[in-house]
Amino acid sequence: MYQYHYQRPTPHLLFDIAKGKMYDSEAVNIFGFNRTVGSSFETVWNDGAGYAFPSAALTMTIVSSSASDTMDVLVAGLDADYNEVRQTVTLTGTSAVTIPADIYRINSAVILSGSNVGNITIASGGVTYAFIEAELGTTQSCIYTVPAGHDLYLFRITANSATANGSKYVTIRNALQSSTGRWLKVAEATFSQSQVNYDRQVPFKITEKTDFMFEAKSSSSTNEVGIFVEAVLVTSG
Repeated sequence: MYQYHYQRPTPHLLFDIAKGKMYDSEAVNIFGFNRTVGSSFETVWNDGAGYAFPSAALTMTIVSSSASDTMDVLVAGLDADYNEVRQTVTLTGTSAVTIPADIYRINSAVILSGSNVGNITIASGGVTYAFIEAELGTTQSCIYTVPAGHDLYLFRITANSATANGSKYVTIRNALQSSTGRWLKVAEATFSQSQVNYDRQVPFKITEKTDFMFEAKSSSSTNEVGIFVEAVLVTSG
């Protein structure tokens, strides 16, 4: 008979983590999509082009392009000390609403009811930091910052592209920024098929307070690129 004990690994460890049975670990699924990846590296997120992380915690607003959107939105991010912050904000259509707590990083945003008719934008000073495309209900951003006191372990990465022409290819890479501002652009890979999977036997560890994103570029013209990441967030120590 299968038995679960919080101090011992089990034959179904990742399943237990997904079910919330591991007291120091939680599953993290990151989905990114960019419809118009050009010939220079840009972030895989559905607002397009490159993503810029804030240089300080900011007062941000949230607004929809449709007056019909009046649902609650859960914004999950980090404060200036990289501690987790979760804010539930009620949209008022095309009138911007201020998010109560200042935010340093946004890891995700998701509507809590219905279906969003318009595009939902979270921004500060005219710069967009999170974007929920109409009817999708959640951010599609291959962007994440590891909270303080935690490490993130990447188990699987799947890259998808609409490229079907063998003479055209897509290049992807992982961009990581430490809390001191050091950038590393690693794990660059090129493919021309519609999907490529990276199943890591030894998970790739990303330490606390590290920003990371996946970037992509096309060898010519533009391509649609999607990247899915399966990871586990573990309490350090």
